[in-house]
Amino acid sequence: MTGWGFFPLSAAADFMSENDFIRAVSSASRTGKNYPFAWISGEDLLKLARRHGLDPHTAQQLTLRNGINLERYLRNYSSLTLKTQLALACSSILIVGAGGLGGYVLELLVRSGVGTCLIADGDVFEESNLNRQILGGMDHLGTSKLEAARERVKRINPFTRLELCPVFLESSDLPDTLQGVDLILDCLGGTDFRRDLLQAAQKHGCKLITGFVAGKTGLACTVYPGDKDPAAFWPDGLEQGAEDILGNLATIVCMIASIQAQEAIYVLSGQKPQLRNKVLLADLETFVFQKLKL
Repeated sequence: MTGWGFFPLSAAADFMSENDFIRAVSSASRTGKNYPFAWISGEDLLKLARRHGLDPHTAQQLTLRNGINLERYLRNYSSLTLKTQLALACSSILIVGAGGLGGYVLELLVRSGVGTCLIADGDVFEESNLNRQILGGMDHLGTSKLEAARERVKRINPFTRLELCPVFLESSDLPDTLQGVDLILDCLGGTDFRRDLLQAAQKHGCKLITGFVAGKTGLACTVYPGDKDPAAFWPDGLEQGAEDILGNLATIVCMIASIQAQEAIYVLSGQKPQLRNKVLLADLETFVFQKLKL
């Protein structure tokens, strides 16, 4: 026997440290008649995490695992139960593209409580991005979109672990990049690299949610390994950025990103996605919405 309770000494120390942390969280938490669980403010949880030598990401997971919610997520309930909130906190996603779709998807999923987010993009902000890209402002012109993403996530949700891949991904990057990822969010412009990303997701057994916007129209689709893909719905001749030809309004970009984010929540929490083997087509010119089977 190497230590009390048959734990190695280091494991026993970690176990006791976690127990001390949870007791402190429980003491700092509150309850109310509207919720069947206790909750703790983000400020208090950050202080306790620092005191016990835990990073915020780990502190959030331990708190949720012990049946205590974070005050920041109270309005998620009951659309997201405590179990669902924990599933999101333990999830890892890859967002490919930090422009219009990617910025809104990041915003929505970080606010919802996704635990780890890897985002890939090698671009910088141009003034023509500012009509629709939530990550960018006048003070960001000429600067990295991923640095703006880091800044925004830090302000919004310090419990999300953000990892940056500041390059335009190529096919050769994908085997390593997809390791440990629960879900891919395809937020690319144009159609060129989408095919490579779809094929890599299929090959490596990754689930993927794609979004595409051109003009006032957009589509979204959820693709599991072995499913049919929506490539037939991508417009021809738009390999290099449909926004240069047809333009993009913030309204359609935000709407398609919202649909991608909601599907992501369903997938990551083990709920039934609504767009698996289906394509949602949205036209804000006519306000016609169609859900077509693949």
